Amino acid sequence: MTELDYRPGSGGVKDNVWDELNEAARQGMGGRTARKEVALEEVGQPGSGGVKDNVRDELAESQESLEAQGWALRTKGELKTYAVLPRLNGGWTVQAEGAGRASSVHRTKPEAVAAAKEKARGQRPSQVLVYKKDGLELQEEKTYG
Repeated sequence: MTELDYRPGSGGVKDNVWDELNEAARQGMGGRTARKEVALEEVGQPGSGGVKDNVRDELAESQESLEAQGWALRTKGELKTYAVLPRLNGGWTVQAEGAGRASSVHRTKPEAVAAAKEKARGQRPSQVLVYKKDGLELQEEKTYG
């Protein structure tokens, strides 16, 4: 493809697809709905095999995939994790993921679990990971959304 195919108003295949999506957006349709309705209006039936139809299908699939990936990354990036871990000299700690120091120190495991759950409830989306006394095996996982 030449540079003309990618410039607005050049009449290239990619430009035609973007023109149709922009027109759908102006008419009040957004996102996936716009792509689906534009495709159905012009082609009549999905998958009719035209070049424009193929490009539109590819664009819609890539946009939906990127939207899904973006949602997963956003959600994962916002998720705050609190771990309940045993201390070497006895007792239990609550530590936020990535923190260098413990958020709190407790004499018993139930106290530490209660404190971690309280912190997680106040910081949604979040999760609590409770480890066994060996500190390696996960005993419980609780997610707060």
